[in-house]
Amino acid sequence: MKRPNSTISKQLVMIISIILIFVWLAAFYELNRSHKSYINEAEVRTSVQAQVFAEYSRSTFKRINEFILDIRTRWTGDWESFSVLIQQTRENIDDLTFQVSVIDKEGILAFSSLAKSTDRTDLSQREHFKVHLDAGNADRLFVSRPLMGKVSGKWSIQVTRPIFKGKQFNGVLVLSVNPDQFASFAGKLRLGGESVMTLVRDTGEVMARYPFTETSLGTIFTGSPYLEANAPTSGSYRQNSNLDGIERVFGYYKLPEYGISFVVGESLNDVLTPYFVHRRIIIGMALAVSVMSILVFFILFRSLTALEDVRQQLKIIFQLSPDGFVAFDHERRVKYVNPAFLSMTGLEEDAVIGLDEVIFSRQLASKCKEQACFSGLEALRSTLAQRMNINHRNDASDYRQLIELSDKEQSVLEVCLRESDAEAVSQILFFRNVTRETEVDRMKSEFLAHAAHELRTPMASIYGFSELLLEMDFDEATRRDVLETIHRQTHWLVDIINELLDLARIEARQGKDFTIQDIDLKSLVQSVIDDLPLDGERWPLEFNSDVANGTVHADPAKLKQALLNVLNNAQKYSPSGGLIRIEIVANHGSIGVAVSDQGIGMTGDQIKRVGERFWRADTSGKIPGTGLGMTIVREIIQLHGGFVDVVSKPNLGTTVTLWLTSLSE
Repeated sequence: MKRPNSTISKQLVMIISIILIFVWLAAFYELNRSHKSYINEAEVRTSVQAQVFAEYSRSTFKRINEFILDIRTRWTGDWESFSVLIQQTRENIDDLTFQVSVIDKEGILAFSSLAKSTDRTDLSQREHFKVHLDAGNADRLFVSRPLMGKVSGKWSIQVTRPIFKGKQFNGVLVLSVNPDQFASFAGKLRLGGESVMTLVRDTGEVMARYPFTETSLGTIFTGSPYLEANAPTSGSYRQNSNLDGIERVFGYYKLPEYGISFVVGESLNDVLTPYFVHRRIIIGMALAVSVMSILVFFILFRSLTALEDVRQQLKIIFQLSPDGFVAFDHERRVKYVNPAFLSMTGLEEDAVIGLDEVIFSRQLASKCKEQACFSGLEALRSTLAQRMNINHRNDASDYRQLIELSDKEQSVLEVCLRESDAEAVSQILFFRNVTRETEVDRMKSEFLAHAAHELRTPMASIYGFSELLLEMDFDEATRRDVLETIHRQTHWLVDIINELLDLARIEARQGKDFTIQDIDLKSLVQSVIDDLPLDGERWPLEFNSDVANGTVHADPAKLKQALLNVLNNAQKYSPSGGLIRIEIVANHGSIGVAVSDQGIGMTGDQIKRVGERFWRADTSGKIPGTGLGMTIVREIIQLHGGFVDVVSKPNLGTTVTLWLTSLSE
């Protein structure tokens, strides 16, 4: 037994080294990708949360504005009646906690839901009073910076509108909202850990914050991107917090109409917590793969010593196999032939090894009879490709070609081609001696021919006597019922015999009696339709052809017979009637006639049995037939070098396509 040499060992070391380098490069790439991914997710998440926070606050401000607009026109200076009005009106927005006050045009507190009517607090220096006083007749909603109330002693956000008497400024209506009204929204966003949520004026003042600290209210932020003059409406950024110094991923959303930005931040530590777990897993996996790769190196090194033994065993198996094998290298030259192939064909190993596939095909064809000659590997590949494209399958290994050798035994071989993506082997030809099976099939066909021939004469006599009996004097109802039954059954038996004879003739002659000529498929289909005795109202026909050149090489009579059988089936298996569509189609060098009905259809298991002798999809016995029609169709089409494709669904109908080779290619 040969041992692996040092060259192979060096190659293995190089391969393992490359694998280890690739594993750790992949690990670092994944860690970098994962780190960016978690940061990006946090940026998107905080941006969305900030927008949700902004929309919630916008809704709150709108409700407050509607409340202010509703009550400010009712201020008449009557403290008591206005207090009752506010109490009644605030029931409509009882989910908001706020206080109401009125500042007269001199800046003196004229009303407060917290103060006594006798209190005359001077509020003329408050920002919201100055804004409306300086605005003159302008009527707009103003949101002030947070401030400590002189009356309440608590922090609040002032939402105000001016009061007019006539068209003159007559004071300010103030609605004071606790900052917690906005900060509490963090609970709905399910913020946790070191996450923060902040409401910031465009001037930088903090108006509300979660988690709430009184020292944060009124703090002025600087350096935040959303405070810049041309900052977009929404965005995200990373920054150390102005208040606690923690680095966070922030998302923000601006409401320009109120001059406020809404900011949500997650600490980088919270964001990257799953990344740290992922990093431990990736590094652990990389270490595990590295260890496994080293172990594999030693296992492979030891396995090489056994590989030669396995190769020798496989060689012996192929040598002892009764089936023939021919393997081709990546240049499609013969690389290996086993003894069984040489014995089957009479070829010499030295004369075959190294041959190009074209020359090999010629040598093998020279050993065959002309009527059953090897078509060549290129033709086999082309046929396989067409079948896979038309059937929409990735495998056409069920295709076999039968060849007959011209030796004294007249051996019949079944040839199958399988392609490979391996570098050493591009394709393998498989040969199986099916002489015995072919002979048995031939004997079966001959038996059916003899049996049908013997049965035809008596069945024809029964058919003739049944017609005579129909004319005899019997009870009219009984006589016609019995005799029509005899007549119908006899006709059915004659059909079976005729189709058996047709099938036996086709199989026995293998297309030798076909009159092959160039025919226009569209004209042939039209002639079949014209001769078809079909109830056009019950089974309307539709014929379409978009194929420019529909010329095929075929026997017109046999092709008509096949198409007529398919159309008869479309009618019979559509007992309720329905459209029968005939279409000429083309696909990858093949041209076909597709017949579609709207009948009873078939299951997938039933489709597989289409073409078996005497098998019928309908088992009720209500639909007449012999079970040989599709068998004849399949034989005729296959002898033309084509195939039959059946697509069907229960209760939805069936499409049968007769595929032939187009002469336009």
